Amino acid sequence: MNVKYFIIFLFGVHDGDTKSIQNVTEITIEALQNRLEKMESSLRVLDSTIKNISTSKRDDEVMFFAIIKSNSFNLERESTVVFDTIVLNEGNHYNNYDGVFVAPRDGIYLFSWTVSSYNANYVMTELVVGDEVITSTGEKDADSVSFMSASMTAICRMKKDSHAWIRTTGYGSLHYFYSNDNHPRTSFLGLLIRAE
Repeated sequence: MNVKYFIIFLFGVHDGDTKSIQNVTEITIEALQNRLEKMESSLRVLDSTIKNISTSKRDDEVMFFAIIKSNSFNLERESTVVFDTIVLNEGNHYNNYDGVFVAPRDGIYLFSWTVSSYNANYVMTELVVGDEVITSTGEKDADSVSFMSASMTAICRMKKDSHAWIRTTGYGSLHYFYSNDNHPRTSFLGLLIRAE
């Protein structure tokens, strides 16, 4: 149905007289055209507002999940662990070349990571935000022929442009990481819980 005819129908036609909702006895075509133009203008503004809200909502999404897919290696004490295979990186705030997440805004963030080792080796890691160690996890009491994993979840406040990463602790000398291509066992995730 043509919009002009729909508006005329909306206002009602009775016995040849045109009446509006406001009880005006006659509406001209020009008045209807003006109303139609105003409605179309309002719809354009509404459509633009909805698009802006959708875009800003996508810009607010901050989350990443990265793994070490098929690599076993040793790291020295206080070395950054680089989770090189990105599974998800909404907002592109995690760098899989240096292993560092950069906060895009002030807020409360959640981080979780899992590290694995094998065959009587140990691995001890910690979450560092700025220059502060938030918490740590790892495995140091291993059997000689078993796989071990340790996980940790932490929530912390970050300022815009501050950095977060996983590194080995100061414990021991070499930390051994095990991650298998078919069963990735070493991973790191983070997300913005609440912007401030």
